[in-house]
Amino acid sequence: MMESLRELARSYRVRIALGYVLIVTILAGAWAWSLYGPLTGTVIEQQRAHLASIARAGALALERPGLTAPTTANDLVRGTRLRATIVATDGTVLADTAEMPARMANHAGRPEVSAALAGRVGFDTRLSATTGTEQMYVAVPARFEGRLVALRVAEPVAVIAELAATARRTGFALLAVTLIAAFAVAARVSRSASQPVVRLKRAAEAMAAGDLRTPVPATTGELAGLADALGSLRDQMRARLGELEQGRDTLRAVLDGLEDAVLLFEGESVRVANAASSRMFRAPAAGWESARLAGAGLPASLTATIAGALARRSDLMTDVGPDPENRFFRVTALPLDPADRSPRMLVVISDVTATRRLDQVRRDFVANASHELKTPTAAIQLLAESATTAAEDGETEIALVFAGQMRDEADRLRHLVVDLLDLSRLESTPAPGTITDVRAALANALAAHRASAGLAGLSIRADDSAVVGLDVYVSAEPADTAVALDNLLANAIAYTEEGEAVVRVTADETTVTIAVSDTGVGIPAEHLGRVFERFYRVDGARSRMSGGTGLGLALVKHVAERSGGSVEIASTVGEGTTVTLHLPRAR
Repeated sequence: MMESLRELARSYRVRIALGYVLIVTILAGAWAWSLYGPLTGTVIEQQRAHLASIARAGALALERPGLTAPTTANDLVRGTRLRATIVATDGTVLADTAEMPARMANHAGRPEVSAALAGRVGFDTRLSATTGTEQMYVAVPARFEGRLVALRVAEPVAVIAELAATARRTGFALLAVTLIAAFAVAARVSRSASQPVVRLKRAAEAMAAGDLRTPVPATTGELAGLADALGSLRDQMRARLGELEQGRDTLRAVLDGLEDAVLLFEGESVRVANAASSRMFRAPAAGWESARLAGAGLPASLTATIAGALARRSDLMTDVGPDPENRFFRVTALPLDPADRSPRMLVVISDVTATRRLDQVRRDFVANASHELKTPTAAIQLLAESATTAAEDGETEIALVFAGQMRDEADRLRHLVVDLLDLSRLESTPAPGTITDVRAALANALAAHRASAGLAGLSIRADDSAVVGLDVYVSAEPADTAVALDNLLANAIAYTEEGEAVVRVTADETTVTIAVSDTGVGIPAEHLGRVFERFYRVDGARSRMSGGTGLGLALVKHVAERSGGSVEIASTVGEGTTVTLHLPRAR
């Protein structure tokens, strides 16, 4: 109830109406006061003047000859409630319309009579000794039968009061009508005056609530400028908010495009989180926004690190891990306003697991490459020393044997260097738009390996019956395709003691499949998951005897990945191995 009254009191229309009501009330009070004070006095003055006029008329009539004093007095007040009295200069009452003159006391001491006998108009209001009522007396000088007399006219004060009361009632009736009209005008004026303001207020409230499309009502007069300013403010706010929303969307798009998780903390609560945060970690059930650090579901090591940074309010960059999923993270924390009561801190979490693994692979690669290079170089050095000693001792045939072995080791070293160079090249980005004719590449690879296959007593052949009459091109560099086919055929020949190696080519709308099958010794199942690793050998001694570098299948995998394809292997010990290479078909 009180709240409703306060709201009503704050109403602009009510305030305007109250202003009008206050003015009307003041005027009504003045009017009401005038009906009691000035009005009564005015009525009294008017009645005095009226009585004086009657008395003067009676004085004129009294001067006419042949009239008696009682007759004149009675004729003067006949049909009225007035009383007429004629008094001689010695105070004797000559005539009176209300009492026998003989019964009346001497009136020489009456104020009004004394003034009239002195030649003036006399007035007095007092209680009449004759009638016992309060009377208003007016006396004027007159001539009767050549003598000076006082002609007095009296009226009961009650009659005058009744006249004043009648006038007041009429005044109050007019006041009531005026007040009703004034209140009606006040209501109408306040409504017409407040409606534009109320409409502008509602438009401003709608804009304050975020509705910047609300129309600003058209107004006239001085409010027109306010309406124009409000419309201009609305347009400016809409433009500014549009710019802010565009900037926010751009910032959100940038943050969501990052691979790193970005979290903005205010105190210990998350205010902003990008899409990578949900990809990298399990998002809280209620979302990231307003989630507390302790309940955000981050790994314990990350939670402790971020909590420490929030407590210190200082820059931080540190590596954390591994977590239970064997992941490593790099945490970068930057306080945005360390002096604020609710400090904000930007935390960037990078998943460096792949980088660490890559670093480990590189370290292993350098170690393995160093080892592989050291073996032939040490052998060449030892053979060179042995050949020199044999030549100095005159053992030419032995020196030639050592020289032949040196040539084999040098050839092995050359193959290793070539494979390392190919591996380095395959890790770079391929040239766009390059294609390779699979038939031509396969023909060149078979021609290059027929001699070594013949020496091993094996046959090698191509089976392209599935693509007869079709152009078979792949989206890969010719050198890459040659490296892959060369290594697949070399492995098939090296690990097959009898039988054959067959290269089968098939194709569909999007993919060309090259499958190299042999009838060799096969690969145990426990090794199949690692055969594409660099320098991994199933049988190290056999690989070195065959001149293998341990990079063949790793090179094949790099060719497939570089071209956007894939590779897979299937093998059965004692039956053979099939390596299948899938490359995107060029149309």
